[in-house]
Amino acid sequence: MDFIAQSSSLNSADDVFTLLDGNTIPCVGFGTWKVFDDAQGSDIIQEAIVVGYRHFDAAAFYHSEKSIGTAIKASGLPRTDFFITSKVWKDDLSPRAARASLEHSLSDLQTDYVDLLLIHWPKASSADANWQDKLAETWNAFQDFKREGKVKSIGVANFLPHHFAALSGEKPVIDQIEFHVGYLQAEACAYCRREGILVEGWAALGRAALLNHPKVCELASKNGVTTAQLCLRFCLQEGVLPLVKSAHGARMRANRELFNFSLSNEDMATLRALPQIAWSGEHPDTAIPLDPAKQ
Repeated sequence: MDFIAQSSSLNSADDVFTLLDGNTIPCVGFGTWKVFDDAQGSDIIQEAIVVGYRHFDAAAFYHSEKSIGTAIKASGLPRTDFFITSKVWKDDLSPRAARASLEHSLSDLQTDYVDLLLIHWPKASSADANWQDKLAETWNAFQDFKREGKVKSIGVANFLPHHFAALSGEKPVIDQIEFHVGYLQAEACAYCRREGILVEGWAALGRAALLNHPKVCELASKNGVTTAQLCLRFCLQEGVLPLVKSAHGARMRANRELFNFSLSNEDMATLRALPQIAWSGEHPDTAIPLDPAKQ
């Protein structure tokens, strides 16, 4: 799968990448980290639907899935109009716990299937000595979920090349990793490109240090776009699906307006060459996030 080639034919945020298993995924996703299960969270998702988003990236860990389910029901649109991702948290890497996690997510989302299910992190902690065995067993369970029709596609998140060796059978179609200008994860992306695995970029806008970086501001001004639009367009031209998030309708709309301009080869090279900027500090082997409820 050549996702850079696929990206060259995208004309709107509703266009799709075709995955290794033949399924498709809208080329821009709306992230729901910190969109909580409350009235405000449901309002944010409803606004995103009005703006035009149909691809929602969720996770059991985010506690956003009730808001997504409520907003989709309230929209009156059919379930088949939407692409929903969920994830199994790193502390649930066993067949039994993964199944319980999926069933809980399906209940909260008010649906009988998700379009994509991901293993959220490959290890529970840096001291997790049995992570390969747990990944292997959980991945086998994911393939069962797909055969049962509870999941259409299966993939992983925060995997580096060496983590994939623990998996057997069906190949993951997606690796969702931190990816943005200033943090390109070259080895992970090269591996995924060789294997036909689509990279999804979480934190595609980095943080303030990225959006306020002088060179990013300069290139955004040159192209007549916002710094956010510049960074998202960079992802797409790299063949990476960006996940975006905003609670404000105007920014939600702007984050979909990525197809009336393109970045030159020179601009792309300049952005690739920037030093590390706005990295989260998280690493799947050494700096794995903790569940706040268990701290």
